[in-house]
Amino acid sequence: MNSFLGMLASLALITSLFANVAHSAPQTLKVLNWGEYIDPDAITAFEQANDVTIEYSEFNSVDEFTELFFNPSNEYDVIFPASAIIQIMADNDLIIPLDKNRFQNFSSLNPVVMSGLELLDNGNVYTIPYMWGTTGIGINAKALKKVGIDSSNHSWALLFDEQYRKKIAQCGIGLVNERDEIFAAALKYLGYSVNTSSKAELQAAGQLLKETIADINYLHSTQYTDDLRENKICLGVGYSGDILTEMDSNKNLEYVIPKEGAAMWIDIMAIPKNAPNKDMAYTFIDYMMSAKVSAQNSNYTAYPTPMLDAQKFVDTEILSDPTIYPNAQTLASLQMMGPKERKVNRIKHRLWVKAICAGGKWCSVPMKSYF
Repeated sequence: MNSFLGMLASLALITSLFANVAHSAPQTLKVLNWGEYIDPDAITAFEQANDVTIEYSEFNSVDEFTELFFNPSNEYDVIFPASAIIQIMADNDLIIPLDKNRFQNFSSLNPVVMSGLELLDNGNVYTIPYMWGTTGIGINAKALKKVGIDSSNHSWALLFDEQYRKKIAQCGIGLVNERDEIFAAALKYLGYSVNTSSKAELQAAGQLLKETIADINYLHSTQYTDDLRENKICLGVGYSGDILTEMDSNKNLEYVIPKEGAAMWIDIMAIPKNAPNKDMAYTFIDYMMSAKVSAQNSNYTAYPTPMLDAQKFVDTEILSDPTIYPNAQTLASLQMMGPKERKVNRIKHRLWVKAICAGGKWCSVPMKSYF
């Protein structure tokens, strides 16, 4: 009898030890974000504070995001998709409505950013803004001067006017490989809305892109930033923060928001419906919204934070830069890209394929896309 009781006691002890080990084992949080879009120190600090291991995956385009997100072997807890695709994700029940009461700093979100985001997430139900910015022009002023171009001409004409473009092509042009961003630039130059549904206006932009792309070096998700820094191209069209971060390494570089205006975008945080660890996902988003962490990431990426109370912790040179935090006049020239009807997406896709395939240099476009 005593032997039996002793065995039970031993089993109870062993069970208790295994339970304690299981309880103390760190959780895992799976995050899918744009490349080089968060300060690694912020990740480490969150892991240490919450006894969690973050499995961090990166993408550099909407196509890459799609490939990773829909891979059946992948499950993510927090995702950072482009806001332009968020309504499609919501309509297809891929993300959950967020309980805003779980975010301590929700009231600090910039109302201008939230107003823009509402065009894409009706009622601001599914998303929290992470960073925002513009798609503009990176130029090497010294190189442009050598080919006879006045770099103070802050216009999309540098790219789309054949007279300018032919000269600039001598020192190299690189464009970010994102259809909607480059279409938006062409539409702005032509004086149209970036959200036009007019077939005639879209065709005009498509023809302009066909002519323009024939003179460029490449379309690529990230190469334009490296090549601007290393003087391999003298004009690149891409994301504001990506170009601005290269300016510390090359004093001849400038980032320009063209006088005709530019596309404004917001990158957001959301929780997938199939997220394995939703509670920790809420904790992570809440952490990213805190004033000091949000400012830390703004300083690291050179993108503006939507958290108003974070601005007091943002580096002065970033906060005072009008290409990062635009003044009222520039803000008025920016336009948020809204969700597109299927009909519009089909037209744009056909025109995009024609534009990038016409020159015979390359023709690597997915023939259909979920988004």
